[in-house]
Amino acid sequence: MSVDPFAVGIVGYGRFGQFWAAVLADRFPVLVVDLPDGQADLSPIAAEHGIQMTNLEHLCAEASTIFLCVPINALAGAARHIKAHLRPGSTVIDVCSVKMRPAQDLLDTLSDLPDVNLIATHPMFGPDSASRGLDGLTIVTWPLRSDPTVYQQWEMIFQDLGLNVLEFSPEQHDRMAAQSQAVAQMLGRVMTQLGLASTPIDTPAYQHLLAMKDMVSEDSWELFQDLQTTNPFALAMRFELENALNRLSSSLYTPKGDHDAGLSIGMQGGKGSFTHEAAKYYCRANGISDYSVAFLYTADNVLDALQRGEIDRGVLVIQNARGGVVMETIQAMSRVRCDIQRVFDIVISHCLLHHPDAAVEDIDTVISHPQALAQCKTTLARQYSHLAQTSGQGDLIDQALCAEHIAEGLLPPTTAVLAPKMCADLYGLAIHAEGLQDLGEDNLTTFVWVRRRELLQ
Repeated sequence: MSVDPFAVGIVGYGRFGQFWAAVLADRFPVLVVDLPDGQADLSPIAAEHGIQMTNLEHLCAEASTIFLCVPINALAGAARHIKAHLRPGSTVIDVCSVKMRPAQDLLDTLSDLPDVNLIATHPMFGPDSASRGLDGLTIVTWPLRSDPTVYQQWEMIFQDLGLNVLEFSPEQHDRMAAQSQAVAQMLGRVMTQLGLASTPIDTPAYQHLLAMKDMVSEDSWELFQDLQTTNPFALAMRFELENALNRLSSSLYTPKGDHDAGLSIGMQGGKGSFTHEAAKYYCRANGISDYSVAFLYTADNVLDALQRGEIDRGVLVIQNARGGVVMETIQAMSRVRCDIQRVFDIVISHCLLHHPDAAVEDIDTVISHPQALAQCKTTLARQYSHLAQTSGQGDLIDQALCAEHIAEGLLPPTTAVLAPKMCADLYGLAIHAEGLQDLGEDNLTTFVWVRRRELLQ
């Protein structure tokens, strides 16, 4: 078909704007304005394609159709910029990758210009995917507020360019784009963060994934962010993607019931810790007899092992009547999902233990978990104010591991530990004092019995 030539304006001369202007310049006079002003001089690029760089007033006076080739979050601002210069009967077309919000932005911003045609489009391609031409590629269109003749004329122009024209409402578009474009962009970015690259043994499927990654990486972070945050259906799709990955990963492990043979239990503590004591109590109370234990010391270690399928259950401490919330556990549980199957309490009693060869009068430091020190705060201040208080780092935050290190000479003999009485028997330490917790027999501590959350799906 032949189309009578008329001038087309392009507002926004970024990567897509340059590509789209070059496409249209083969058929129409094209004028370009880049927003915001003050960026690099792009006139040499425009001149290569016979495109005129100009200002908004001149562009709106000469162009009967204006394409807004700006980021989604900049569309309303661009519409405000051109509003004062638009002529009655002119046409404004956006090319945003999300449609509901941009469509509403155009309708709201230009609501008092009823004689201006508004058409929503989304070219389902970019400079890279269209590097071999437009034939067979797709553009989505919708008449927001348009003279039917003008809308049909642009549909024919797009078809004449070789494009497959599909008409969908902004809502229909965004629902479908959340399943296709938003997911593809997310997976491409994930592959980039993983640092995935070509290998000598790439399968065809992996080569396609790398091609997707490379294509997505050419798009700006701004576009990616807008696709994920302005499409009202993208958030639910991201959650579905995450849940699907978790379910798939979890399906690799055979779930075990509490009473299945060989149940593996991970402890937030070492051998002889209060968590060890709590786990033994829970298993006795619930008739669990065939199990093994893994002493993992920290909440992070327990939850990571749970997610990796290295253990079937975890025992974590979450709060104490005197010391309050155990922030180590709360922070770990905010990072890694798990299913809390049971919450239970036991009374714990703190002892002051030291190396059997150490003289009590030489002890100058007490080490323990911050929670243990908090639970014995008043007693320590009254009876042991001369002792410096400290907590270990990493796995050494655990009282039982501190006790083991004292026994093995890995901590100074002048250091004592607040720990369960069980540690004295396990590691051959001397008991200097018992029952140091401020609340005495009311020193209830709350533990949780957890498993991988995905096993519920």
